[in-house]
Amino acid sequence: MKMTFISMGLSTDAVGIRILSSILKQQGHQAQLIFLPTLKDIHRRAIGGIYSYDSDVMEKIVVLCQESNLIGISLMSHHYTIAKVFTQQLKSRLSTPVIWGGIHPTVNPEESLETADMVCVGEGETALPELINRMSKGQDLTDIPGIWTKQNGRQINNGPAPLAQELDSLPFPDYSFEDHHLTVDDVLQPMNIQNWHAHIMKYFPPLNLNGPPKPAYQIISARGCPFHCSFCGEVPLSLKIYGRRYFRKRNIGNVIAELEWVRDSFPFIGEICFCDDTFASRSLEEIKDFTEQYKKKIRLPFYILVTPVNVVKDKFDLLVGAGLTNVGMGIQSGSSRIIELYKREHCANAAQSLRAAQLLNSYKDRLLPYYDFIVENPYESREDLLDTVKLLVKLPRPFVTRVYALSFFPGTPLYEKASADGILYDSMYEKTFGQRTQGGYLKFIIDMNKYEVSRRILKILISKPFLKVFNQPFMDGCFLFIHKSLKWLAMRLHFRQTGLT
Repeated sequence: MKMTFISMGLSTDAVGIRILSSILKQQGHQAQLIFLPTLKDIHRRAIGGIYSYDSDVMEKIVVLCQESNLIGISLMSHHYTIAKVFTQQLKSRLSTPVIWGGIHPTVNPEESLETADMVCVGEGETALPELINRMSKGQDLTDIPGIWTKQNGRQINNGPAPLAQELDSLPFPDYSFEDHHLTVDDVLQPMNIQNWHAHIMKYFPPLNLNGPPKPAYQIISARGCPFHCSFCGEVPLSLKIYGRRYFRKRNIGNVIAELEWVRDSFPFIGEICFCDDTFASRSLEEIKDFTEQYKKKIRLPFYILVTPVNVVKDKFDLLVGAGLTNVGMGIQSGSSRIIELYKREHCANAAQSLRAAQLLNSYKDRLLPYYDFIVENPYESREDLLDTVKLLVKLPRPFVTRVYALSFFPGTPLYEKASADGILYDSMYEKTFGQRTQGGYLKFIIDMNKYEVSRRILKILISKPFLKVFNQPFMDGCFLFIHKSLKWLAMRLHFRQTGLT
């Protein structure tokens, strides 16, 4: 049996489908990976809209899929409309069944089954091989846990797929480059180490700027999150589909073994990016074990994501000593009211965020933090935004801000609240983190802080005379226009600097 996995979006790490590919190959099946990054996605992230793939790309995909027994498409909510059109185009040319997987089909399987032939709900490491094995034997496909399908026009609900309880038993992601394909400048071609290297350098430049520019390898050492923020797609997985047992961690030895394999296989990799939701939630003993092995066997700069409550000196002395050079921390808002709305009052309130930032700043000669903020929240008032700017004034320099527009993801508590309050909108799936649809003086200040605005200037910008003139509803459209213009200009400059066309 042969299965083709298709990944949309810019990233090619796609840990989920790469692990599934490795599993199918272990069981004697064939697996093909197709990655479809496109410059159209960058335009969409910056200024909005949807896109479709060029006819020559679609034609090559159809040819590549002709001998496949199953086509799998992995998607998030932001790619729902694009994936829907893409799937319809495939199904008009091929009789091969199409299965959707990923977070959006998992939390919204009924909607997804309106387009796909099947949906994998939850983790696929057990469900998908069972599906492929049954297909190879011509057996019934309608009662596989986690595989939702259709029969005689009726959707068949088989619940969530079993969890992978022992993450250490899973194979490493498939980076064999055997039957892998990648769009390069919107031309689909065989994927190899060289064009993969070039792709990640162009689209995902290194975070660590203290050494020669080398790309990062992205790894996940844990699944799930111990926190339940109301906006996060992890919440329906943790609380509705699987329960609290969803949060699982790999053994440190298993993580180090993967990184040793990466270091030996791809010597051009210059840093490691841990994509766990909150790496520092591991115990102090686990952090000690990790840092001892990492310093001895890996010795590369690395990046982690953290929650303010987990930023403690004992852990960070060890992590920075082992080579931690960058850390991403979600602050999201300086308003206690909004933090409560996000269900972060116990792990990321303003006082905890400031305390964590002060500790991170104590390593400023070796560590650069990235702080995340959310704007375009319809529940957020101008007073809430002012609280966020006031917190920005207090944060010790240097740091980098990353500002995201709030998205309502299906299945999350915030989505359900917005639905009940009647504020969801038809084009919800088309809006990405980087787009701005609402203007405002304070939102503009938060966005512009990514250019390292000094404390002195920030204080001036939020003084009473400036707020009286600029922080007014009639100015919102003006600041939205300014932001979009600067976003477009920054995108063009990025294209020129990175050689994108």
